[in-house]
Amino acid sequence: MEDFKLALAGTGKGALYGRGLYFAEASSKSDEYAGEDAGDALSSKNLHAMLLCRVVCGRILYTDAEKPDAELLERRCAVASGEHDSVLGDREACRGTYREYVVYQAPQVYPEYIVVYRRKENKEKKSVAKIKKKKSKDVPERE
Repeated sequence: MEDFKLALAGTGKGALYGRGLYFAEASSKSDEYAGEDAGDALSSKNLHAMLLCRVVCGRILYTDAEKPDAELLERRCAVASGEHDSVLGDREACRGTYREYVVYQAPQVYPEYIVVYRRKENKEKKSVAKIKKKKSKDVPERE
C-alpha cells in the first residue's frame, strides 16, 4: 500500500497549520476538499470520495489563532522535539467554522474506509430563511 505523500502537503489547498495530514470532525468540512478532477472516474458520475480514518493524535497542541505560525507548529510537533504529536486548529472558536486536526507523520493515520457519495442540493435552506423572516417574537429560536 502506498503511504500518504507528505511531500505534496499544502500544494493543493494550502497548509494553514503546516505541511501535514488534515482531518475534520465533520464530513461537511472534508467535502470542501472533495473536488471534481477532470478525468477522475468518480466525477464523470457526479460522485465524490473521502477517507474515513483512524488518527492517533497523542499529545495535542491546541491553537485558536486566526493566522497561526505554521513553521512553529511543525517544529513543536516534530518527532525530535517530543513536545506534541498533533495540532488541533480550532477554527470554530476563531472563525465560527470547523475544527481541524493535523498530524505530521503518516504512521499516525490508518485509512479505515473509502466513502463514495453524491452531493444532494439542500432545498431546505431557502425555506428556513423564509421562516426566520416571518417568525414571531414569542417563538423561541431553534439552532
